[in-house]
Amino acid sequence: MNTRARAKTKKLQASAKRKEKIAASVRWMNFPQVKGKKLEDVEFSTSAEDHSIHLYFEDKTGLTFSLEPGFTLFTDYADWKTGDWRPIKKWRPVRSRMFRE
Repeated sequence: MNTRARAKTKKLQASAKRKEKIAASVRWMNFPQVKGKKLEDVEFSTSAEDHSIHLYFEDKTGLTFSLEPGFTLFTDYADWKTGDWRPIKKWRPVRSRMFRE
């Protein structure tokens, strides 16, 4: 293997290690309590004291996501019927007061 090929291999290995480290830091959460429930309304609230997302269901239950300050909320609406993400609508980012310009 020549020097150029070794350098390229080393670079690819370093890239793979970075990707593994990033993947290890990703945290997914599931909420099985709401599976199959029909959504009635969604609210997003941001003020100096409260940042939250409320999901209200037809059975009069709700799921709330309370957020700490210092965030940017990116929201999109997509179709997954085919198994692939197909964007329908994207909203402008919402920044918490800490990051607003």
